[in-house]
Amino acid sequence: MQSNHRLIAILIVACVTACGGPRAAEAPAALEIAPQDFVLLPCGVDSPDHPCALAIAGGKRVLFGTPRGAAEGLRPEDLGQLDAVLVFSLRAGDLEGLDEVRNASWRAGRETPLLVIGPKGIDAVATALNAAFEQADALHIVEEGTPPGGYDAAVLTSRAYSDRGKVFDTGDVVVESTRYGYRMTYDQRGMAHFYACDAGPANQEARPGDVVWERLSCRAADPDHRWPLRAPLFILKNQDAE
Repeated sequence: MQSNHRLIAILIVACVTACGGPRAAEAPAALEIAPQDFVLLPCGVDSPDHPCALAIAGGKRVLFGTPRGAAEGLRPEDLGQLDAVLVFSLRAGDLEGLDEVRNASWRAGRETPLLVIGPKGIDAVATALNAAFEQADALHIVEEGTPPGGYDAAVLTSRAYSDRGKVFDTGDVVVESTRYGYRMTYDQRGMAHFYACDAGPANQEARPGDVVWERLSCRAADPDHRWPLRAPLFILKNQDAE
């Protein structure tokens, strides 16, 4: 019996050696985003009902949508450098993740108050969240230490709009509120349309002439352009933006 076991062991070793041995699973390649790229990244959201995507363009980071779980799929380095958050509506499903984004981005290193932009009423939401977490922010500093931005960086600032038009502008990155959601333009070369799930037909907005663009909605024919976003979607990448 022992000789049979020894023979089986020898055969296994010989097979592994001849076949090159077992291969470890290859780690996924790190996502490379150049300063001039324009890319949309998925959030940690698996619900098709509530849109959420992080747009990175020219080094700016703008989060569209804050449903529950919005912060879970975002990298700490992106959370810590958020420039603004755009909410689609004041419905519960579109706001359940705003507190998560507020707290996670502060703890990830955000150094300034976070701007949240939304329909009329967003000011009251931001004020309420800041009040709700005031003691928790202080306890976090006592128990875990002070994040890079200090106590004041934890808070949300807000900007409400009531009409369609420009709601965020850094010069190279412009976000407009539209009838169906938001439109973000980067360097006048790339554009992304973010449609709320209760929006009208997505084809009602005309395609811009020579601008590279993408459109995300709940009813897109292409699953790669349908909520929830599953993988990074580059609008401009390196050589395209040069």
